[in-house]
Amino acid sequence: MNQTIKDFLKEIEYDESIIDKDQLKRVDEWLKWYKGKTKYHNYYVYNGKKKVKQILKSLNIASQSCEDISDFYFNEKLDIKIDNKNASEKILEILRTNDFLFNGNKLLQLVKALGTGAIIPYLDKGVLKINYIDATGIIILEADKTGVKSVLFWSITGSELRINAHLLTEKGYVIHNRKYKKDKNGDYIEQQIDEGMRIRETGSFIPEFAMLFTPEVNNFDISSPYGISCFANATDTILSIDSAYDSLDNEISSGRKRVYVKGGAVQFNTNEDGEITPVFDPTDTVYYQVPGQEKDPLITESQGDLRITPITDSLQAQLNLYTAKVGLGHEYYRFKDGKAYVNTNNIISANSDTYRKIKKQENIITSAIRDLCYGIAKLIGISEEFNVSVDYDDSIIEDTETIQRQALTEYNAKLISKAEYFRYVYKYDDKNALDFVRKMEEEIKEEQKALSNGEEPGYIE
Repeated sequence: MNQTIKDFLKEIEYDESIIDKDQLKRVDEWLKWYKGKTKYHNYYVYNGKKKVKQILKSLNIASQSCEDISDFYFNEKLDIKIDNKNASEKILEILRTNDFLFNGNKLLQLVKALGTGAIIPYLDKGVLKINYIDATGIIILEADKTGVKSVLFWSITGSELRINAHLLTEKGYVIHNRKYKKDKNGDYIEQQIDEGMRIRETGSFIPEFAMLFTPEVNNFDISSPYGISCFANATDTILSIDSAYDSLDNEISSGRKRVYVKGGAVQFNTNEDGEITPVFDPTDTVYYQVPGQEKDPLITESQGDLRITPITDSLQAQLNLYTAKVGLGHEYYRFKDGKAYVNTNNIISANSDTYRKIKKQENIITSAIRDLCYGIAKLIGISEEFNVSVDYDDSIIEDTETIQRQALTEYNAKLISKAEYFRYVYKYDDKNALDFVRKMEEEIKEEQKALSNGEEPGYIE
């Protein structure tokens, strides 16, 4: 942890022990898995003479799953609704200008990977902007069962360090901002900023930050206020997936032929420059040196059948286990042509562990978006009360084609009305469903009238 941050903690009267060093180590480990290669991906193959270092090829399933999970929530069907017209217009415009959908998706990917994240609205010369911080830049100072109360955010960009701390006091939130620049000696020197921004007493108990977490309990430390990676308990499975994936390549490169050579064949030649060179490359794992008698052949070969199908089946089994562990359900991915593709036939049942986990994550995101909207309103001076609701894409849970066919069958059998059909298939509320039915019936009548008069319906005025 940067010493400047430790010094700042003392400045705001917090002990250095507030930094959860065990959590920092866990986050660093999860970040390595998210990037795709860890120390566990290194292994050695003995070729009869020496150990040759190898690195497992990675399918990088941790990164892909975090991206796919994030797409469940932050996609074009995310609908934020505010029941006050004035507040709605201003806040939604701010979210659009800050590209909230895109940046929120990116942040949630890192939240799924590292367990914790935050969204911070702030004013920059009168313009509202939004900052997104992942777990590597968050120190929770105070929290209880209802949520985070005081928190410190920090980030390093080039030679610049920024610290932003939100402290809850008896008079409301006090926000500290600091900016430091690294000098030639590597020390961070505090830079001058506006005194009103350096320490700002908001006089409000509304937080100007919104926290994001994964829904899983932190089973590494159940008292910790931090979340855990969605794959924190699936790293063994990730390694098994990468081992199987690497085996596919090895099966082609090494499984075609194995060459066993006696010590007499692994001798050295002298080239035209007088340099001594080995007959065979000692790092080549195709060749394996074995002891033998003089009468034995110097070189023998062996070649076995390729085991592509059983290795692929093993890889698929590990993928199924992984997706079940991270909340994507069984058989979410299909391994084909060297990649893990989303199984488009997989519809998540509304009565499943996966569905319940999705809903728990939705509740956390909704709470964060609500806090963000209230924080924005406070910063831009909106004093009216309003409520915030969030609708998510439900196509991953409902098989819309099946629902439509079932509704059409029930309507043709006169079991449901036209309005109920539109409620069921298109999720219209009662009023909109009835209005749509009336509109369609009027248009049908006009078309029939036009056709009876020999006119083209499309040209009715």
